[in-house]
Amino acid sequence: MIASAYNDPETVIGAIFGTGCNGAYMENVGSISKLKTDLPPETPMAINCEYGAFDNAHNVLPLTKYDHKIDKESPKPGEQAFEKMSAGEIYRQVVLELYDRDILFKGQDATKLRAPYVLDTGFLSALENDTSIAMSTTRKSFKTVLGFEASAEELIFSQRLAEAIAVRGARLCTCGIAAICRKKGIKSGHVAADGSVANKHPTFKQRWAKALGEVLGWDEDREGDPITITSAEDGSGVGAAVISAMTLKRAQDGDMAGIKES
Repeated sequence: MIASAYNDPETVIGAIFGTGCNGAYMENVGSISKLKTDLPPETPMAINCEYGAFDNAHNVLPLTKYDHKIDKESPKPGEQAFEKMSAGEIYRQVVLELYDRDILFKGQDATKLRAPYVLDTGFLSALENDTSIAMSTTRKSFKTVLGFEASAEELIFSQRLAEAIAVRGARLCTCGIAAICRKKGIKSGHVAADGSVANKHPTFKQRWAKALGEVLGWDEDREGDPITITSAEDGSGVGAAVISAMTLKRAQDGDMAGIKES
């Protein structure tokens, strides 16, 4: 958020859509009930939402059995529930169950498929968007990555499954941003996003925008989207440098009280 706002004044939110899912925005200190400060209520403060941990108790979101399995088998069960729902690992879980039920990839050696997170974002993105003749690109990927000799029907099914999971992931990623926009009354601006999904998946931004428009009630006949994603690669490093420079400048100007509050 800070890195992008330095060059783009229309930046209103910073986000990551990749292995993790999170957002940040500027809030007035007067609206932060946990914060005890003497600063004027309208003083802006950066908020790291950490909403990747939303619904860790599994009381709100509709979870599939695959979501429960991913959480249970993860290094930290019961944590980061929301961002686990946005991960592509669910694709492997579905395919593995269908294999074990002798429905998909019959007679193949599933040793590689049983390795958690063996399929990255690039694999699923290429699978979903494969337009090669007879899906030859995906066929080769299945052979290279999983050792599977996939049939034409299995390739088509795999592509449809990848698409369904990607759509769900994009719509979930919309929710955190939509919540911030509704809370702050944000009607337009840029969401500076980092992460492999945001910057490399060819259809993510389009699906994300469609879902955001549904939540925020955008006019379907509009020209362009009022809130859009901009790329913020290496935002963490650049943003830290900008904040350090701002803090140094405030120290040189004698604003020690403001630095202490920060």
